[in-house]
Amino acid sequence: MMRAQHGMVLVGLMLVSAFGAQAGVTVESLWNEMTDLEGLTQFPAPAYVCKQFSSYDRRSTDPEVKTDENWFANGDRGQHLRVEERNGAEEWVLMDADGPGAIVRFWSANPSDAGIVRVYIDGVEEPVLELPLTSMLGGGGMPFVKPISGERSRGWNSYLPIPYARHCKVTTSKRDFYYQVNCRTYEPGTQVESFSLETASAHEELIERIAARLARPGHFRMPPDAKTVHLDADLAPGKEGVVDVGEPGAFYRATVHVEAEDMDAALRGCLLEITFDEAEEPAVLTPLGDFFGAAPGLNTYAALPCGVLADGTMYAHWVMPFARSAEVRVVNHSGRQVGVSVSLLVGAYAWTDRSMYFHAAWRGEYPLATQPRQDWTYVQVDGKGVYVGDMLHITNPVKQWWGEGDEKIYIDGEDFPSHFGTGTEDYYGYAWCCNEPFEHAYHNQPRCDGPGNYGQTSVNRFHIIDAIPFTTSFRFDMEVWH
Repeated sequence: MMRAQHGMVLVGLMLVSAFGAQAGVTVESLWNEMTDLEGLTQFPAPAYVCKQFSSYDRRSTDPEVKTDENWFANGDRGQHLRVEERNGAEEWVLMDADGPGAIVRFWSANPSDAGIVRVYIDGVEEPVLELPLTSMLGGGGMPFVKPISGERSRGWNSYLPIPYARHCKVTTSKRDFYYQVNCRTYEPGTQVESFSLETASAHEELIERIAARLARPGHFRMPPDAKTVHLDADLAPGKEGVVDVGEPGAFYRATVHVEAEDMDAALRGCLLEITFDEAEEPAVLTPLGDFFGAAPGLNTYAALPCGVLADGTMYAHWVMPFARSAEVRVVNHSGRQVGVSVSLLVGAYAWTDRSMYFHAAWRGEYPLATQPRQDWTYVQVDGKGVYVGDMLHITNPVKQWWGEGDEKIYIDGEDFPSHFGTGTEDYYGYAWCCNEPFEHAYHNQPRCDGPGNYGQTSVNRFHIIDAIPFTTSFRFDMEVWH
């Protein structure tokens, strides 16, 4: 596994106890979640499920029929729920969901082909939003400001949450385009404040503050009374360095700097293990470089939960709580001398009955067959938790596009995935197999060698506002399609 050419780190949170009392959801509270990494350490209350509406090919109906005419059908453009007539004109319905809930992500590859988007809330006949989809997804103005909304490597995204108390319907005036709409549905009885332009106008300062935070995702604010523990080690092959924290708290920031002759080999060959509260198995078990979301090697980018600075320092801002103790271990399996400098910022944390341990795992496969078609499983988990992100490293031996495959996410034993995507790059928030690197607080392409899509590609996506809770099981598959 350590020498595999195809690798990914899967980031998740695993619940250890039941969740607490129900609370209400306001526009302000939901928007504040967009930058709240500490909030991800608690299982959501009020509880919700996160699902996706998309333009996936509706011929995909039976996972047992593994053909291009069924389960791997690729006609993912122009698919909708239905067509309706309003004021003598046709509208194509993208999303129709009972609430209480909230839209938490909207993506398209070609919003100019969608025309006007309309969002209807709580059964009201007039839409609360009516504007060109390019304006909503392109950051065309308040409340859809950059970088909350914007185009990156030909993919158009808006992460502005749009809550609704009872119902939400989304339509467009044209049909021939690609789309994904991710939404939450809260547990029945949850009080949700519905979106309105008046409410958005009243919260312009909050939106601007969130936008400024997302524009500087690597910026870190020191928690009060935090302390730093260090590991500085020159590791010979087979040796390890260890940091122990023997008191309750949480890691709020981790930075690692590596010195090695072959950086790619060192970062893939050194194993990071993090164990919380004397558990029998580490909660984090990944190659060192993959954990920071930019493998292979050092590829500079800045996201909200992690990134790589210009001087090669890798950082993680995931909040990782523990009730009693934590152990961080770096083991050198690279076969060469590696210098490692680790800095961990430890602060106080109030452990509750909703607190979760941070988990990260890694899987690699080489060579990876592209025929016959297959669904490649990123991760499969039994238990309760919240999925918060992943990174994918591909070594492509040809210039042609490698990622036509759709993501398929199954929550709590679903027979049919409640997230069924339209292409691998669409899941990562870009489009049209674009090989231009891009950066954002939530999703990135730190590396794409070229020419075309030849060589090494690294992409990541962090589910912050669009995190995916599960109560009994979780499985993430990606079609290997090309």
